[in-house]
Amino acid sequence: MKQLLIALFTLVVMGASTVWADDSRGTTGEAQKLVADAIAFFDDVGAEAAFAEMNSGESRFEDRDLYIFVVAQDGTVVAQVADPGRVGMDARTLRDAADTAYGTMIVDHATPDGVWVEYLREDPLTGEVAPKASWVVLHDGYIFGCGVYLTQ
Repeated sequence: MKQLLIALFTLVVMGASTVWADDSRGTTGEAQKLVADAIAFFDDVGAEAAFAEMNSGESRFEDRDLYIFVVAQDGTVVAQVADPGRVGMDARTLRDAADTAYGTMIVDHATPDGVWVEYLREDPLTGEVAPKASWVVLHDGYIFGCGVYLTQ
């Protein structure tokens, strides 16, 4: 049943990106590609160089409202393109607007094949709380992720 719900959610999210996409927002497909690109970069240059690039403030792993974050399996944020100040924090302490521990969900649910994790966050373009989904992939002891806002 859980796999069916995940599959249905993925279909809804994928369909939503087509309906809600505009030039100011990234799509679910673009988020997945950014994660795949970050993993390939990590594999090419190693963890230290990859995370240094991602935390540099001028990373190629940010596009409009899309950005890469990386969390160690113990929950420690090791890279956060949009806010490098979060590096070192425990992602499991992150809660959304509905008080859901979305950081724990990301750590607990990430898989090598990837999975979408849904939560509520303030949308920086509208200033309103909106649904957001992050594509998270467990790779070589780290969780690589990128989120999309599911708004119009």
